[in-house]
Amino acid sequence: MRRFSLFLLVGLIVAYSLQATGTAETGVPQEAKAYPSQPITVVLPMSPGGSHDIHARGITSVLSDILGVPVVMRFNAGGGGIRGTEEVARAVPDGYTIIFSSNGNDMIVPQTMEVTYDTLRDFKTIARINMSQPILVARADAPYNTVAEFVAHARRNPDAINHGVIGLWGATYMTTVQLVQAADLKLNLIPHRGGGEAMQALLASGQDQLTWMYASAVRPHLEAGTVKVLAVAGDQRITGDPLFADVPTMVEAGFPAVDFTLERVFFAPAGIPADRLARLRGAFEEMLDHPSFKAYMQTIGEPVHFVSGEEYDALRPGKYAAYRELIQKVKKD
Repeated sequence: MRRFSLFLLVGLIVAYSLQATGTAETGVPQEAKAYPSQPITVVLPMSPGGSHDIHARGITSVLSDILGVPVVMRFNAGGGGIRGTEEVARAVPDGYTIIFSSNGNDMIVPQTMEVTYDTLRDFKTIARINMSQPILVARADAPYNTVAEFVAHARRNPDAINHGVIGLWGATYMTTVQLVQAADLKLNLIPHRGGGEAMQALLASGQDQLTWMYASAVRPHLEAGTVKVLAVAGDQRITGDPLFADVPTMVEAGFPAVDFTLERVFFAPAGIPADRLARLRGAFEEMLDHPSFKAYMQTIGEPVHFVSGEEYDALRPGKYAAYRELIQKVKKD
């Protein structure tokens, strides 16, 4: 009788253990369940309304379709992207929390501000979506229509112009500093948590007179006639969107040193299991041929410059070192 009771007790313990490691409905161990089996959160380390927000709205809906689970956005702005990046760096690396970041947050901020993470060590690239050249934007009623006219106006009015930037050393800070140095200007740099806030400061409150922004965020305001665009950073005009076809480059304006380009990149915590990282990378590659993704990118007027996660990870150390040299030059000048 004692032996029977012992066997019964052992059997109950085993049964309870199996139930505890599985789900109530299936009894399948959690680690054995197919990935993904629950919603995936995409953290945006900036405020709503900017170009990342606009991109993410279309991308997350397509990924939801491909992965078969909801892919939801959540904003965590602050510190030039540091707060949201720290959150994902500390997240459980199970593939259910990822970040939609940029080369500014990934490679410039960690080299110019105190952070609690090592970006090259703590993140793996899922995919780079595209690159965008910053566009110099002013209010529609600004007393200048070209870069040359703005520079002349700013020199006549030193320290009188507020220039909005996204964070300290954030997405548009580098371009702004390049312009200030190249044109020998004295501007008041006003930091904002994201492109949405920067645009509101330009339009709603009139706090700022100028800012750098990206095509998808500028487009609706340009169509509405509330802003004017002076130039695009770098040496290439924006192609594929007739709204920006006549916008000159900073090279054409006489300032070739103003050339920073934003890269939009998805990352996962570095400890993510290899099979889950591969599933996410595969989903992004599958997204490229998805009709809804193609249509959405065309609608917002943004190109696709896709780089696979594996390829971008191989490029990151070299890019990181190149930005270190650029930062040192900016600080020295």
